[in-house]
Amino acid sequence: MALYHNLLVLAGLVLAMVLLRTIRRPGGPRGYAAVLALQLVLTFTAIVYEDRYLGTVAICLCALTVIAPAVLERGARQMFALGRPRLAVRLSGLRAMLMPGAGLGRQQQILRGFALLDRDGVDAALAYFRGLVAAAEDPAELAVIHEQIVAMLLFDHRWSEAVTHYESHFHPSYAAVRPTLALGILRALGELGRHDAAAALLRSIEDGPLGSEAGAAELLAQARLTFLAHVGALGVVEDALARDRGRRLGLSPGTATLFLGIAAARAGDPLRADALLQQVPGLARRSETRLAAAARTARAHIDDPASALSDELQDFVQAVGERFRAAVRERSGARRLQPLFMTTALIAASAVWYAVTLAAGWAGVGLLRAGALTGELWRAGSWGRVFTAPFVHADLVGLLLDCYSIWLAGHVLERIHGWARTGLIAILGSAAGMWAAAVADPDPAQVIGGGNALAVSVLVATLWTLLPARTPGLLSTVRRSVVLTLLFLLGAHVFACIPGVYGLRSTPLSLGTAAFVASALTLLLPPTLPGWTRRPLAALCLAAVAVVGLGAVQVTREDPIAFAAAHRDRRVVENGVALALPASFERVDADDRRHPLLPVFPGWLDTQALRGGHLVEFVVVADAPIEGSALFVLAPALAHELVIRPEDAPAPAFAGFVNYTLQRNGETIARVVERRLGSHAVLLLAAPATALDPAPALYSAILGDAALAD
Repeated sequence: MALYHNLLVLAGLVLAMVLLRTIRRPGGPRGYAAVLALQLVLTFTAIVYEDRYLGTVAICLCALTVIAPAVLERGARQMFALGRPRLAVRLSGLRAMLMPGAGLGRQQQILRGFALLDRDGVDAALAYFRGLVAAAEDPAELAVIHEQIVAMLLFDHRWSEAVTHYESHFHPSYAAVRPTLALGILRALGELGRHDAAAALLRSIEDGPLGSEAGAAELLAQARLTFLAHVGALGVVEDALARDRGRRLGLSPGTATLFLGIAAARAGDPLRADALLQQVPGLARRSETRLAAAARTARAHIDDPASALSDELQDFVQAVGERFRAAVRERSGARRLQPLFMTTALIAASAVWYAVTLAAGWAGVGLLRAGALTGELWRAGSWGRVFTAPFVHADLVGLLLDCYSIWLAGHVLERIHGWARTGLIAILGSAAGMWAAAVADPDPAQVIGGGNALAVSVLVATLWTLLPARTPGLLSTVRRSVVLTLLFLLGAHVFACIPGVYGLRSTPLSLGTAAFVASALTLLLPPTLPGWTRRPLAALCLAAVAVVGLGAVQVTREDPIAFAAAHRDRRVVENGVALALPASFERVDADDRRHPLLPVFPGWLDTQALRGGHLVEFVVVADAPIEGSALFVLAPALAHELVIRPEDAPAPAFAGFVNYTLQRNGETIARVVERRLGSHAVLLLAAPATALDPAPALYSAILGDAALAD
């Protein structure tokens, strides 16, 4: 039950994220956006009205139209990388079918051309694309098709045809914003000896958006390398590639050797060029199917005279060489990123904690054994739970959301602030949130926990860090993209505060307090603090980690179930029977709550057990039958739906009572434990049958102490 609710919330979050990305994309598919919006409305309706049928439909539609297409897209790319385009086309076709209104028809046409290339060769693919040109009318579609024709010609090393087609359909600097096309045209111009045109294109690339984009540094370096190799700048090319065979520039050993051979040939050293080019086929990877052919083509022209360079072009070559050397030195001298120690530790601790909780079967009431917090336990002196509760998760979906938020925000926060500040912000912020919820929550038995406060602390601190005044060197486009993503995740955690009866509860107060403390620590401990503060901060962080460890030790020594059994201060009378109940029980009427396995009858329900999807309820039947279970007095129709069987070997805690199991379609779905008090019967209903396992001593004590009211 808890899994269903979390899957429904996750489906809503995924739909909202994909819808936002689709709308923000220039020229995005409006039809697909409308489909996503309708699904989001359906999901929200299912959540608000608690309609399980609509919720199941929403989850399935999200899986079919969002999750499955993403998996298929990754699979198609992998198939292309492995040289199996026909299978990639089939996967892409299935993806297009699952994304109505996404406008993937044009993409499918392009992919069919690549499948033809693999099956029938370049000429068949060219004929196919030229047929598409004749049928196309949209200028944008025509541009895409002409790009593919140029790509086919470049693939077949038909340099002259490729350049002619490119120049007849595109502006000379068009390729400057098309990275893959730019590298191909640069090489074609170099092979044809048109170095002036290649220099003009390279200048357009350097002056364009790719030249100022930090993420395009590797591409820009490859473009400069291509140009320098074809003009014969052997010294510069050799300095960049000889040491590590191009790894710093993202090149394979075979490609790096090819460029070295081309540079040697253009520099007038045919013997060395021939020796290098002969090595290329042996260095080529399985996916580099055209590399050997490129080496053979280069060897065929190894004795061609080099083109004379004008003085202006020589000056440009020298300037490009200097910029290229500087870029290579910068990449070589770039400090290797330090591992994200604290971010990884927080995620690992949450995952291990959840695995232990799952293996021990601590659901519902059992979450208190895992370290969850209640106001009642806090007031009884269980201080360690404010530090352990942020690591307790009741479901996998919540764990994944928290870990993803910490991982994404931690990449920014820990890189800038370091592991000590990150640890202090996460631990102290989340602990403050747990404390505030325990102190202020009017329900003393409300189970408080979950990593929401932990994730919110890291998210809020990262958002403060991304303010322009604190990180002025960050590109505005990168800042905007990261901030929007973090704000969306923050909204998802706030959305998780919607009151519900399943899972661990995160209150707005706990998240607000965590955000406030995280903000204060981020502002009080900026990354510009003097260097001598590093050791004190590290000591404080390690002390906070030690406190978490001490809290965990305290939790392992406590028995929250025995505490609940000893503090059954709620004295109630139900149908003439007095019950002594802990604070976690709540009076319910018929159908106040819903459970998929059994109806909810008028009686007293354990709300802590319900957090784990378990139904545990005490019901009193005034006029119980002499023989058989009193359950069917409450709902006679169940006698036609369920099979009731006496339990042969009940748990030791319930050995003194009458025990039954309930079966539906041959599957055991629930247990009934009965105690007779004259004409009254006290029923302990548990669904599923394992719902009593986390706290048998508590439930047997309640049942054993039941007595007829005076």
